[in-house]
Amino acid sequence: ANAVAAVMANAVSTGSGTVSLAQLQALGITGVTADNLAAIQAAVAATNNDGTDVDSQSKLQGLVNTLNAAVTAISAYAQANTQSAPTVPTGTAPTEQNYVDAGVTGFVSANLNAINDALASANVTGLSVDTLAEIQTLVDAYNAIIASADGTDNNGTAPTAAQYAAIGVTGVDSAAELSLLADVIDLKGNGDVDTVAKVQTLADAVQAVMNTAAGLTPAATEAQLNLLGVTGVTAGNLPRVLA
Repeated sequence: ANAVAAVMANAVSTGSGTVSLAQLQALGITGVTADNLAAIQAAVAATNNDGTDVDSQSKLQGLVNTLNAAVTAISAYAQANTQSAPTVPTGTAPTEQNYVDAGVTGFVSANLNAINDALASANVTGLSVDTLAEIQTLVDAYNAIIASADGTDNNGTAPTAAQYAAIGVTGVDSAAELSLLADVIDLKGNGDVDTVAKVQTLADAVQAVMNTAAGLTPAATEAQLNLLGVTGVTAGNLPRVLA
């Protein structure tokens, strides 16, 4: 009885309490773990306040199954693909509904393809996104990067190094690199950062500039400087620019 009352209180979603892992298990609900409990509690809270969406074991189990299936679809796609912008992706790309069913909040429909591209990148594996918290981190990260690429300098919060890493970008590992990359992306458009490969190319160009400044190789190329928005660089004057 206490377990049932806890489910109903959770459904009311007015601070009446949340159902526990032990209570869900006592009701015979399977597929609930410590990792997905918070997502399940949130899903229960999102149901009708009168409890009619969770007033049977089958309804409650169905809610859990839907959430777990969505997380599995997202994780499986990440595991099956190993490069940004694959010519022929392996498996079925997650839909916006998959993300909603998994419990993701703040999902931006226009960013679906970019987020799925992050799943496909080599550095995002199935284990990287097999919980709601991990999926939410990736979604929030790419939302922040795309929002930053608005063509206007210094008018918003710059993405963090952790956010670049979350979508699979590597090599953004110093304050100077992060600052330059933020400035470059701020002046780009959404289409310039809508795949991990594009963001990685920008990050690589930033790294090349830092290498050049430190006297390391490889030095920045004409193409990389142009990509970063530096104008007036030609093959003829590149050595003097880099000197």
